Amino acid sequence: MSDSRHYDEQEIAEILRLATEADEAGPPPAAGTGLTLAQIQEVGGEVGIPASRIERAARSLESVETSPPARFLGAPRSVARIAPLDRPLSDDEWMRLVVILRETFEAKGTVEELGPLRTWYNGNLHVHVEPWEDGHRVRMTTFKGNVTELAILSLVCLAMAVFTALAIYSKKGLDAGLFISGMFGAAGLGLIGSARLGLPAWADRRAAQMEEIAERIPLLLDAQDGDIGAT
Repeated sequence: MSDSRHYDEQEIAEILRLATEADEAGPPPAAGTGLTLAQIQEVGGEVGIPASRIERAARSLESVETSPPARFLGAPRSVARIAPLDRPLSDDEWMRLVVILRETFEAKGTVEELGPLRTWYNGNLHVHVEPWEDGHRVRMTTFKGNVTELAILSLVCLAMAVFTALAIYSKKGLDAGLFISGMFGAAGLGLIGSARLGLPAWADRRAAQMEEIAERIPLLLDAQDGDIGAT
C-alpha cells in the first residue's frame, strides 16, 4: 500500500468509519483536497485510534482487480470480491471467519485446508484465503449454476415448438400446429425469462453479503492483535 496516495473526503470518512466500527464514535473527516494514509493515522491517533486499525481499514478500500462477471442476456451471473490482508489469518481467525460465512450465507458449507491455502465452499460459492503478491487475500467468488440448465431447457422447448408446428401443420392443418407449438414456445420463453429476471437481485444480494464480510475481516485481525497485546 502506498503512503503517498491521497484519499478524498468520502474515502477518509469510510476509513475512519471502518476503523472505529467497534467504538462508539469516531472523529469527523478532514476537509480539503485529501489526506495521505500517514495523515489519516495522525488524525486518528489524536482520538486514540490505533494506526494499524486505520491501515487495515484503508487497505479494505484498495481497488483489487477482478475478472469481469459472466453474463446471461446482459445480467451478471457471477459475483466476486477480494479483500486484501496484510498478514495470514491465524487458526482462530480462520475459524471465526468460517462462522461469519455460515451465518451470512446461511449454509454450513465445507472446509478444506492445503498448507497455507484455506477454502470454505458451498455449491458454486467459494471463499479462499491464500497468499497473494506481497501479502495475503480473501477471495470470494460465486456463480449462478442453474442458468445453464434453464437455457438448455428453453432452447429444447423452442426447438420443439418449431418442429411441432411443421410436423402437425403438414398433417392436421395450421390451427392445431400453431396451438401446440405455441405451448412449447411459451414454455421456452418462460424459462429464459425466469432465469434472466432473477439474476440482478441475486447478484446484488451476493455482492452485499461479500461486502459485509470484507468489512468484518479487519475487525477479526484487530481482535487477535488486541489479545496478543493484552498478554
